[in-house]
Amino acid sequence: MRRIWGMLVWVDWYSRVLGFKLLGTIVHIKRSEMPDDGIFKIYPESLQEVKLAKMVTGNGVGFEIFEFINPKFEDANVFEYHKRGFFHMCITDPNPEELAAKFVAEGGKRVGRTTDPSGKGEITCLYLADPWGNIVEVLDVGFEFMGLRSAL
Repeated sequence: MRRIWGMLVWVDWYSRVLGFKLLGTIVHIKRSEMPDDGIFKIYPESLQEVKLAKMVTGNGVGFEIFEFINPKFEDANVFEYHKRGFFHMCITDPNPEELAAKFVAEGGKRVGRTTDPSGKGEITCLYLADPWGNIVEVLDVGFEFMGLRSAL
């Protein structure tokens, strides 16, 4: 199966499935036109062109999507959890199973089984993968609650 990807596809998917909102517009930044842009102070000289979408979650957390144009983005195709780098993000949803069904209907997939990290029937936790292989943990409680419960 060939995955369709690109900035517009990603922004649309995260808006429809998770309810994230695009802040402003998608920005297309080229070193040749804006050599002093802040992004070129962060990334090496090899970065020449990038698209950036700034989104916000329902509780105000920032979510940025980058599409590297030059050099071109290379899809890893295989998720390897044991290699360093960003592993997953965690969101809160009152009904993780319904969200999981929506993920699957929109081209994502479930990863593993639903679990209760507290072991006390207090928390529903499951993992999903978006159509591009990014892992999203879904809890039915706030992350602070889960962290507090595991600390006790």
